[in-house]
Amino acid sequence: MKITFFGHNCYVLHGKNVVVLTDPWLTNTGAFFGSWFQWPINHHFKDALTEQLNTKKDAILYISHEHQDHFDKETLAEIQPLIDLCIIPDYEDKFLRVELLNMGYKVEELRDQTKYLLNQTDYIEFMIVDTGVNHDSAAILKIDEEIFLNQNDCKIFDRLNYLKDESIDYYAVQFSGATWHPVCYELSEDEKRKISKKKVLSKLVAVRNAINLIKPKFYLPSAGPAIFPFLDKTLSLGIDNIFVHQPDLDNFLKNTDTKLTYLRPGETLNPLSITQPIKPPTEEELLILEKNLVCDFGGLSDENFDIDQLTGQIENRLEQIRDINFSQCPKLLFDWKEQGLEIDLNLGTVKLINWTDYELPASYMKVSASKSYFYLMSDPSYRWQDIYLSLRASVLRVPDVFNTFVNIFLFSDASNIRSAFVSTLDIKDERILIVNPLDGKNYEINRYCPHNGADLKDARIDKDGNLVCPRHSWLFKLNNNGTCEKADLSIDAREVI
Repeated sequence: MKITFFGHNCYVLHGKNVVVLTDPWLTNTGAFFGSWFQWPINHHFKDALTEQLNTKKDAILYISHEHQDHFDKETLAEIQPLIDLCIIPDYEDKFLRVELLNMGYKVEELRDQTKYLLNQTDYIEFMIVDTGVNHDSAAILKIDEEIFLNQNDCKIFDRLNYLKDESIDYYAVQFSGATWHPVCYELSEDEKRKISKKKVLSKLVAVRNAINLIKPKFYLPSAGPAIFPFLDKTLSLGIDNIFVHQPDLDNFLKNTDTKLTYLRPGETLNPLSITQPIKPPTEEELLILEKNLVCDFGGLSDENFDIDQLTGQIENRLEQIRDINFSQCPKLLFDWKEQGLEIDLNLGTVKLINWTDYELPASYMKVSASKSYFYLMSDPSYRWQDIYLSLRASVLRVPDVFNTFVNIFLFSDASNIRSAFVSTLDIKDERILIVNPLDGKNYEINRYCPHNGADLKDARIDKDGNLVCPRHSWLFKLNNNGTCEKADLSIDAREVI
C-alpha cells in the first residue's frame, strides 16, 4: 500500500485496485469560522491531491464525522467529480448524508463493525461512537493485505480489544486536545495549566496503551494539533494548554517498538526513512499566517443579531426534549454584556434578562460572547457545535461541575438534540465486578460510563484508586460510591465482601 499524507487527517491510500481518501481538509479559510487552521499549512497541495485521485482505479472517500476539520465542504466540492463512492458511518443524525448527497456524491452508509467489500480482496470497516453529542468513527482499511487503522479523533480506546488479534500495519490517531475546556473557561491560569497537564497526560497515556495493545508497525500522529493564528498565540504554541505538538509526543513515546512516523503534507510514507517530529509554529510564522489566511469570523457584525430569532431557536430545542425525563440541570445563561437569556432546562423555559437587576442562581453555566457569536446561534443554517468550537466564548460554571444534559443542549443541533438526550439516557445499565489492585477489594460497578457509554470492563485503576474511563479519562472514585468529582455522574461503585 502506498500512503501519502496531505495534512491533519487526510490520507490517500493507493492499492493495486483502489484508492481511498480520508477526511480532506485543504482550505485556506480554516475551520470553525476561521479559528482553526492546519499545521503545517496545506492548502497549496490541492492540485497534488487531485493528481493522486485522477487514476483509473475506483476512488473511495471516507468521511469520519461532521466536524469542519474533517468535513471540509470547500475541498469536497472541488474533488467531487473524481470520487466514485463516499462511505460514511450510519449515524442517527443524517446531516452528513444529506450534505454529501446535495453536493452530488454517491453515498453508502455503513453500520458498526460491518465490512464493506471495495473489491474481491480489499474492504473497509467502521467502529462507530454515536451517543449523546459524540458522533465519530474509526475506519479499518484492508488494502493489498495490509491494514490501516484510521482512528483520527474517535474515542474508541475501550473497544480496541476487538483488534488485538489483527496485524495492524499503520495506526493513525489524535494525540492532542480538541475542545473548549479548559481553554474558554473562566479559571485562573494556574488552574488551566493543571487541568491541561492532566488532559495531555491522559491523552498520551491512551495513545501509548493503544500502541502497546494493537502493536502497529507504524504510528502516524493525526488530526491535530491545529493552530489558531487569530486567537491567543499561546494556543498555537502549545504552551500550558491541551494543544500539544509532536515533540512532546515523541518524548513520551520514545521507548516504543512501533516506528513513529512524522509525515509532512505532500509526503509519501517510506518505511526506511527516519522522520523528525514537527515543531510548533514560531510567533513570527503566526504573524505571517495571520496576514495571509482568511478568518470568516472577522466579517461578522453585531448589528445582525436578533434576540427573537435566538429565542425562537432555543424554544424549538426545548420543545423537542420537553417530554423527556432527565436529571435536574443548572440554569444555562447566555450573556452579551448588557442583556442575556436564562434557559431553564428543567421547566423548559427561556426568558430575556437584564444583568443590572438579575440575581444569579446558586447553580448555573454562563456563556459570554459577542452579539455576532449569538447571531450565528440564531441562524438555523449554522451548527451550534461548530460555533462553540470557534473558541470565541468565555464560559463560567458555578459550581465548576460538568452537567451532561447542559452539555448536550449546547453542543447538539436541532436535527439531533432529541436523539442525543435519548441515547445518553439509554446507556446500558449492566453491572460487573472488578478488583482494585491497590487494596484487593472487590467492587460492583456500572459497566458503561454514564458520560458517553464507554465499556469499563478493562478500565485501569490509577495510583489513587480511581477508575479511569478509557475514552475521556474521567476519574471515578471507587471508595466514594464511584462518583466523579468534576461531573454530576457516578458508576455506583459498591464494595462486595
